[in-house]
Amino acid sequence: MGTGPSVQDRIIQAARQEFLQYGFKDASLRRIASAAGMTTGAIYTYFKDKQALFDEVVAPVTGQVESVFSELSKSYYSNDSIIREITYEKTIEDLAVVYDFIYKNFDLFRILLIGAGGSAHSDFIHVLVKHEVNHTLAYLDRLGIGRDDNMRLDTTVIHTISEGYINALLEPVRHGMSHGEALGNLDFIVTFYTGGWLNVFGRCSHL
Repeated sequence: MGTGPSVQDRIIQAARQEFLQYGFKDASLRRIASAAGMTTGAIYTYFKDKQALFDEVVAPVTGQVESVFSELSKSYYSNDSIIREITYEKTIEDLAVVYDFIYKNFDLFRILLIGAGGSAHSDFIHVLVKHEVNHTLAYLDRLGIGRDDNMRLDTTVIHTISEGYINALLEPVRHGMSHGEALGNLDFIVTFYTGGWLNVFGRCSHL
């Protein structure tokens, strides 16, 4: 016979629901302890404070999200080759992978996006934007774009574009959309952003 979830697992499961409902700032260790069937003091045996517990709850996302995005970004360029055309088909395929990851961890993404205020992960969205900026600049540098006086793409411009892009991709999470609804929105998002980049590339004499 199974012994059921461990004490630590019970705490994490209870904390996940607490953070999902109340967010980090208003979450109560007393309510978490009650839901887990223990005293508040017992939680400190496993986690030194609310932040440590929050870190553990969201770890499946924070520990993997950058590698998921990095693998896709780097698929456009490597030491040996570079994809010179951002196609609609490849972007749709890549973002479907991203949404698979997001919807496998949907509650955790909601916690990080709308409930992380006051925690060490309150800048979660900015971590993703920074990643997108860095990889976009690396890609453009490999293409030789950004040095042309007629098409200057600096970090500020790329940051603005990247922030809009990442936020557009995560809007379904904020609004509680289903996986299918999120995928349905991809057509417009990809058409919009792919079209913009193709227009930029078309104006660059380097390509």
